[in-house]
Amino acid sequence: MGEPRYLQADCAFRRGAHTVRVTLARATLRVEVEAHGTADLWRGEFDATFIEDLTRKTGNFKQFGIFCSMLESALTQSSESVSLELLTYTDLETLHSRKVGAITRPSPSSSSPLNTKRYLILIYSVEFDRIHYPLPLPYAGRPDLVALVRELQEQLAQLRAQRLDETQHLQDALWRALEEKRAAEARHHREYQQLAAELAQAKASEQRLQLRVKNLTAELASYRRGRQKSASPAPRPQERRSASLESHRSSRGRPSPRSPSPAGSRPPRFDPTAFVRARQRRQKEAELRK
Repeated sequence: MGEPRYLQADCAFRRGAHTVRVTLARATLRVEVEAHGTADLWRGEFDATFIEDLTRKTGNFKQFGIFCSMLESALTQSSESVSLELLTYTDLETLHSRKVGAITRPSPSSSSPLNTKRYLILIYSVEFDRIHYPLPLPYAGRPDLVALVRELQEQLAQLRAQRLDETQHLQDALWRALEEKRAAEARHHREYQQLAAELAQAKASEQRLQLRVKNLTAELASYRRGRQKSASPAPRPQERRSASLESHRSSRGRPSPRSPSPAGSRPPRFDPTAFVRARQRRQKEAELRK
């Protein structure tokens, strides 16, 4: 059991409604019972040794931590096997006499301290038995109104200070969240502007490349047209031979008219240099078309 725990519950006992307050510490149990009608107080404080001796006397031993857990379950009504009851000394003696079958003892006088005591009974119900753990609570009188008001004022001041601290903490957290939100929005805006600028640059570069491709395509087409116009294909060797043979045959069949110049009647001679240049030109044009 770590930090002290404070529990409070309103219980309806046979002697009327009461408020039960329990403080659970590492090795100490403090119990306070207050009557609703009269504001009478009964208060007791028990250590671990007392609680364990008490449970050992009942024949059903419980460790201090387990006993506190049972008491908490009875206050919160989270278990049907444990419950609470508030008895006087006379009620406790009557219960004990019925259990052992003895004769009931006479009640103590009203001025006796035993008569002013109250006993908070933790009842543990098992399948065939009920175990009663009585916690004696001496009478503590009625609360002093001045002290009670002072205590309430102190508690109220503590609650206000706690509320103020919590409010300040929430405001600080809210301001931090707003600052982080603004910083994130500014960062996203800068990133958006940077991406927009990069996109504009990419579009401009794409337009320049498209224009360059268009110009290069036009230059290539113009170059091809110029090469086709300037190219004059030379006659092939076979065509020259067939033409010379035909001219020779025709010259045998009929006399050729005299030409003003003897060189004009001669057939053109084969030029190997022109043939090689023409073939290289055709190869270049074929490569350009590819």
